[in-house]
Amino acid sequence: MEAESPLAAFPRGEYDVFRALKRRENRMTTMTVRMSDEDAELVRKYVRFEGTTISEFARSAMLEKIEDHADLQELRAAIEADDGQRFSINDVLEELD
Repeated sequence: MEAESPLAAFPRGEYDVFRALKRRENRMTTMTVRMSDEDAELVRKYVRFEGTTISEFARSAMLEKIEDHADLQELRAAIEADDGQRFSINDVLEELD
């Protein structure tokens, strides 16, 4: 039985993985993203302006979204565990002296 991916909890959405490529010693997966012609042109203009590639931009944006989700989960857990105790800056400075 194959181990479940840590990202299995995320919905598949518009991203379809269709084949794995072997490049040098790294396995690379190719993904397609479906979008309107207008959105695609906007992305092309943006990456040209930024001096990057669509692949680099998409990879970065997707990983940032996943990181943002993880950060939000941590924040929610911290809020739930918060006991409401607060310290003034003066209290903190006194403690450091």
